[in-house]
Amino acid sequence: MFSVEPIGPNRDVGSRSPAAGMTSFLYSQSMTIAGQFIAELQRERRQRNVSSETEQHLKHEFRKLGWDASDSTLTAAIGVEIDRLNREAAILRKLRAALFGVE
Repeated sequence: MFSVEPIGPNRDVGSRSPAAGMTSFLYSQSMTIAGQFIAELQRERRQRNVSSETEQHLKHEFRKLGWDASDSTLTAAIGVEIDRLNREAAILRKLRAALFGVE
């Protein structure tokens, strides 16, 4: 789990400090929510929890929409990516079942 906390200009962007079993990510107030989301997504990609393809899709969408787009616009773009990944997972399950007999 993590929390995102805007901080003042004297702190480093993206510095981490553990607190009660959580990692707290401190960001400059000038970083947009879209930038914060992508920074966290990149961290997850480095830990191999998210594919580079997913990261690139969302970075492209955020650039297209604008880094200062509204929360609802950004969450809609994230929802489209989630739907795409769900369709991909369903196809992989279907192919695995058909070709290997594994559900």
